[in-house]
Amino acid sequence: MWNEGDARHELRDHEVSMGRTSGSSEVVVMDERVLEAAARAQPALTNINVTKSSRLHIGPKFVSVTQNVDNTEVVKGRILGLELVSPQNSKRLRCSIAVFVCWAFVVVSALTFFIFYFALAKQVKRLDLDLPLPRYLWDIAKSTTRAERLLCAAAMIALFACILLVVYFTVIVKRASEEVVDVAPHEWYIDRDMWLAPPFDKDEETTDRYDPLRLVVIAHTVSPECTRFINCAAELRNLQGYYAKTYGYDLPYNFMIGNDGRVYEARGWNVVGAHTLGFNRCSLGLAFIGDYREGLPSYAKVTPLQLQRAKMLLDRGVELGHLHPSYHVVGAKDLKPTASPGANLYKAIQLWSHYDHENMYYKKTCDEIMNMYKNETESEITSTLKTIVKEKNSKV
Repeated sequence: MWNEGDARHELRDHEVSMGRTSGSSEVVVMDERVLEAAARAQPALTNINVTKSSRLHIGPKFVSVTQNVDNTEVVKGRILGLELVSPQNSKRLRCSIAVFVCWAFVVVSALTFFIFYFALAKQVKRLDLDLPLPRYLWDIAKSTTRAERLLCAAAMIALFACILLVVYFTVIVKRASEEVVDVAPHEWYIDRDMWLAPPFDKDEETTDRYDPLRLVVIAHTVSPECTRFINCAAELRNLQGYYAKTYGYDLPYNFMIGNDGRVYEARGWNVVGAHTLGFNRCSLGLAFIGDYREGLPSYAKVTPLQLQRAKMLLDRGVELGHLHPSYHVVGAKDLKPTASPGANLYKAIQLWSHYDHENMYYKKTCDEIMNMYKNETESEITSTLKTIVKEKNSKV
């Protein structure tokens, strides 16, 4: 009888090489002998009876798979124990070069000290005190050995190279980076197409039942800051990839505010987010890119432009009918035990006129919030009708 152990025994002497692509997919490369051995290991069939079967397959089945493999090369070098990374991270590369320059300067200084105070010490015979300084130095140079002259020349070349590197990375590169123009497709509102968001095909639940929304939840992303459109767009794509890979869904927020002061569309209007458990169906999630916790050695500081653009977005939501004119703004920490949106940002939103100072939404469900405002709406309608009736009676 045929079993899997027979096939493994036949394949033992054949070479199978395995590799791993950048996308964590396994690739198996086998020669023709392996395929022949696998074919011989298949059991022999003499008689088969098939009745009413449309998907019958007999014998080995070979499937052709087309896969695109991204090969990302990173150029690295090690000089004096310092790793110089690829130019994709220019700041880190610049820092590594600066440290290397400092080490090179120390080495050159030590080499120069050795040459003049040890290697040339035996040649000190100052009997020609009347000679000019250039002639005296020339005589010293002629009295040195070939190796000493080569060492001195190498030290001078290294010193000049260090000076050129310092000038290049502190003046030229800095000036070029400052001249980069931050051009965006729109002055302040960047939709998904503009920041090149990869498509996300999962079905999204809408907030139709609770529109217009009464609650806006402010959070922060606890991610690196971005001060240019191109950097913010890249940061959003990175965050989207992280959430898709880790949690299986799109960006959890409806909109995001970059450190460049622009509004970036995440899930957009009328879509349920995944930012605050228990409140996602009846709230708008607005996140500021960065980490705004003031207790950290280095934290993001919210700018007036960011706050202005956030208010412009909320005003647009009211105009479009997605937000109620009497909406309330809260921090994520007002609803759940979390540090978000960070002390620096939290202090800023507390100054907004729409901020909920009474903490009305704590420990409430979306249905309770809807019923709370439903009763208020009914009472407002009743009082309005009474006022209209009184005015008519007074006219009569």
